[in-house]
Amino acid sequence: MKTHARFFAAIAALAVLLGTRPAISASPPADLINLEREVSLELAHVRDSGPTDPAKRKQLFDASQLEQKGEAAIASGDYKSAEDSLLKAQVILRQLSD
Repeated sequence: MKTHARFFAAIAALAVLLGTRPAISASPPADLINLEREVSLELAHVRDSGPTDPAKRKQLFDASQLEQKGEAAIASGDYKSAEDSLLKAQVILRQLSD
């Protein structure tokens, strides 16, 4: 009887450990959070300078959309897509700030 109780206790403990594992890995990587902050700051800076050229305003809009897409991807847990969107936004913003 004790053997069965220990067996079920071991299975329950394993299930608890495996059940909490996705929650631990669900937090975004620190470098992704830093990238999101950098892009947000760069976006705010470019917005403050306010490009007046229609082509540059379109690029600013595109960068803003990519930044929002990246934030949504972080919230959904799709970190690869978030990184791709944020890096694309960062490239556009750096071109605008030059």
